[in-house]
This record gives sequence, structure tokens and C-alpha cells, in this order.
Amino acid sequence: MDPFIDSNTPPLSIAQVDWTLYGEHELASPAAKKAAADLLALHDALLAAVTTRVGEVEAAEWALDQAKAACDVQIAAALAAGVPAEKVVEVAGDLASQRSPG
Repeated sequence: MDPFIDSNTPPLSIAQVDWTLYGEHELASPAAKKAAADLLALHDALLAAVTTRVGEVEAAEWALDQAKAACDVQIAAALAAGVPAEKVVEVAGDLASQRSPG
């Protein structure tokens, strides 16, 4: 299918796309500078919050991996000690249901 080309609208010139090429450069007003500084401060605060949250999630994933590994070791030890597999499954299921929300 051919793309639709609106023939009633002329193409943009480079000056319309990038006004810095032909536009006059004016100094920003103090209010504009303050607004830009406020946005930069907000950006920095949000970036710090996201970075902190990512660290918290990574730490939680690591702790979960460690707990799962410890459970796997305990299950292997119980099976090696001769505990019947049915009993291990029953106890592991009970422990999992106690930890799960809801």
C-alpha cells in the first residue's frame, strides 16, 4: 500500500524544522531560567527515586534467590536423610501456602 501524501501541505523547510539555523538567538528570561532549573531539579529527584527503587528490587530478588536456594538445600537434605518424598512435598506445600499472600 502506498503512503498517503497530502499534496495540499508544502513540505517543511529546514528553518521550520530547526529554528536555531535561521532564528534570532535571544537570551532566556530569568523566569524561563528558573523554570528550567526547577525542571532539572525535578528530573534529578525522580531519577534518584527510580535508581533507589531499582536497587530495592534488585536486593529483594537476591534475597528471594537466596531463600529459594536454602529451601532447595533443605529439601535435598531431607530426601537424602530418608524422609519420604510425599512428606517433603506436603511440608514444602504447607510452608509455601503460609508465605503466599492472600
